[in-house]
Amino acid sequence: MKKILFFALASLFLFCNTTEAQFKMDSNGDVGIGYMSTDPAEKLHVRGTAYFNCNASAGLYFTNKVNSAQLKPQWGNSAYIGQSTHRMWEIHTNYIYYNYQIDFSDSKIKENIRSIDSPLSSICQINAIQYDLTRESFMNTPEERIDELVEDGKNKYGVIAQELKEILPDLVVYNKDAELYGVNYIGLIPILVEAIKEQQIQIEELKAAIVIDEALKGASVSTASTDPLSSEVGISTLNQNAPNPFTEETTISYSLSETVGSATLFIYDMSGKQLRSYDLSDRGDSKINILGGELDAGMYMYSLVTDGLLIETKQMILTE
Repeated sequence: MKKILFFALASLFLFCNTTEAQFKMDSNGDVGIGYMSTDPAEKLHVRGTAYFNCNASAGLYFTNKVNSAQLKPQWGNSAYIGQSTHRMWEIHTNYIYYNYQIDFSDSKIKENIRSIDSPLSSICQINAIQYDLTRESFMNTPEERIDELVEDGKNKYGVIAQELKEILPDLVVYNKDAELYGVNYIGLIPILVEAIKEQQIQIEELKAAIVIDEALKGASVSTASTDPLSSEVGISTLNQNAPNPFTEETTISYSLSETVGSATLFIYDMSGKQLRSYDLSDRGDSKINILGGELDAGMYMYSLVTDGLLIETKQMILTE
């Protein structure tokens, strides 16, 4: 029996090491499967299509498409790459086609949450450009495919990573292997959102100021002179409410000249509709408290008018 077994193993070894073997192992322990005219180049070297079957309905193919390597599932849309707890580290490719792209954004994985500083100012500094990718950017691409990639790389839109690094460095990544800078374009979206909101506030402030100015003019109220020699303007002032934004209560401080005859604080909504008015009797430095329960949550403008002169208008925000 031992002689028969030895003979069988020896025959298998000889078969596996012929010049046209379908299964071959060299002296380094590298294994080749498929037609092998030379020694296997890797620990597992498969020539031709490879198929890995996990169960009856889920398999994975390593095969070819137009003389290029292809990885595909046995059935359409039935394969996964990585898991939420076991993720791939990097993917480098030329094209990605997809129906959905989801970023984990759950509050459970976030801490130290804070507002974005000066989003509109940052966005205004970014120089958006149109450009073409260089032929050299597609290095190691098969010659028969490179012309297609170069053509598709024309008329692209984006930014210069080195420039963005000076404005929003957290959105720029340097790849040491490629020696190239990359941009997290998705990360620009929250900044754009806040920039649009900030810009809209400015637009609403201007619109409200115009409406209020027209309303005051219609009520025979004049805009105060900005002449620094005017004692009326130099002494009567209106300060920003605090806190702002507020929920339950806020305080508006002001200062009135002793020579002021009448003084009124007006509150308007952003359409210019007058909601409240408060006659101010104290002179010198004083203040008035505004209760959040008197108004609905939203954005408001408040103005100080003395003896028919509009001293100043400011904005306040009431939150729920």
